[in-house]
Amino acid sequence: MFAWMSSKPDHPLADRKAARELLADMRGGDPVVRLDEVTAYLESLLRVEGFKVGRLYEIIDLLDQAAKPHQRKIGAEYIGASRLTRFQDNRLWKSASDFWRALGQAYMCCLERTQTDAKEKRSFGELTPVCGARVLRALGAEFKWVSLRYGPVPQYLWANAATVYAIAETAGVAQQPIRAYPVSYGDTSVQQEYLRLLVLQVASPDALMPAQVELAERAVAWFSRSFVMSTERSEETTHYVDLATQRPPGRLTRSVAASPNRRYFGIARGRGEIAALLKVVKEREVIPDSVRLGQAHSIPLVIHTLEHLLRQLGPRPPARGSERAASLVRLMVTHGFRQVRETVLRERRNEPLRPIDIETWVAIDESAGGYGARIHQLRGDWIKLGALVGVKAETSRYWGLGVVRRLVREGETDYRIGLQVWTRAVLPIELRPIDPGGRPGAQRSALLLSLRPDENGEVEVALEVGGFSGSGRYAVQINGQQLMLLPSRLIEAGDDFDLARYRVRKYEVA
Repeated sequence: MFAWMSSKPDHPLADRKAARELLADMRGGDPVVRLDEVTAYLESLLRVEGFKVGRLYEIIDLLDQAAKPHQRKIGAEYIGASRLTRFQDNRLWKSASDFWRALGQAYMCCLERTQTDAKEKRSFGELTPVCGARVLRALGAEFKWVSLRYGPVPQYLWANAATVYAIAETAGVAQQPIRAYPVSYGDTSVQQEYLRLLVLQVASPDALMPAQVELAERAVAWFSRSFVMSTERSEETTHYVDLATQRPPGRLTRSVAASPNRRYFGIARGRGEIAALLKVVKEREVIPDSVRLGQAHSIPLVIHTLEHLLRQLGPRPPARGSERAASLVRLMVTHGFRQVRETVLRERRNEPLRPIDIETWVAIDESAGGYGARIHQLRGDWIKLGALVGVKAETSRYWGLGVVRRLVREGETDYRIGLQVWTRAVLPIELRPIDPGGRPGAQRSALLLSLRPDENGEVEVALEVGGFSGSGRYAVQINGQQLMLLPSRLIEAGDDFDLARYRVRKYEVA
């Protein structure tokens, strides 16, 4: 009742003993519920006056430590689950992203107070670089969770990151070796934490699946000791960031003028280290125990992710397979192997298409390799990287087939999508397995992508997931010809499809 007369701030965590007891009770239970409680406490601290910055930091640290087991469980469940319902996905993602946002803002509050109060700055002392590193670590985690849903990245994230680095640089502690947390693997610095965030951004996480975003973040963190940042451009710097404009980092080109506010960075020696790890993984099909990349990942996933990092972080930007031109093209879109095949069959039989199976997109650019589109209010939750898509432009006679390769969220309901088109005309076919006696067996549905065999006498065929076999032979009738398909190799396996190559031979039933 008379809290205004007390010397302590009016907050349940103001008393040290009460705070420790309260947080000790949060060790078990539902990790989402517990993490949401921590987030609520962090947000409430910013609304209460009277805390000395040292005491405020101490409470935030207690909340940070109490949250660690819960945020780790949520991260493992979100990344590791084979399939989440929309409710589960939203619940886990919101809990984690809200926590990292609140944690970063709380540590940021401590740092900002030291800049406006000389007495607080002196008392905070050696905690300045540690607090700055923790702000950047939280911003990096928030960026990762935003990337798991493909954006958009809030503007304050780059503004806060630039401010933290500028404070540390001005104080002469940006490169000072520190331990961000008492229990951590090796030293870090404010500059190293800033580089981790910047490099992950320029590594194009919008072209990676969620498990790859997680893996890329860990790989960037592991190799970050080899990254460089400088006030001047050099052969080792490939990108830059402007501390004054507080915008995302960009690719360093000749047109980028020198400025005292700009910092130039690159992965430098890290490029060779990533390449060396990639070579070991490819040759031995194992991840060395000395390299910490988190939970167990499949070898193909690690290889694909490391190759992606080398492409995106190289001295020159990845070359496009074909030039892209601005264009407004209305597209009919359907998705999933069975639904695509049924849609194409209906049109070939002159049957009406089912409206529930079709979405209408407007492409904003086009190339020989596909389309770029902005989509508003997607139907359902099917859209993700690697999703199989049937596509037909309004001026086309045929349905094509492709896959979602890039996905960027631009708002609550808006997305920017990169669609790779494998073929502009796909043909439904029926494959009949041939037994050792040469007789066809039960037929299997497929989609033929190739208009004709290539120079090696091979064609590309999409089957339902698990349909490819390295030893299976199939009989197929195409344009009245009886042919035999012999397996060559699997090109890509998605959630509901296999894309494979087959050698074509003439076939006569005995």
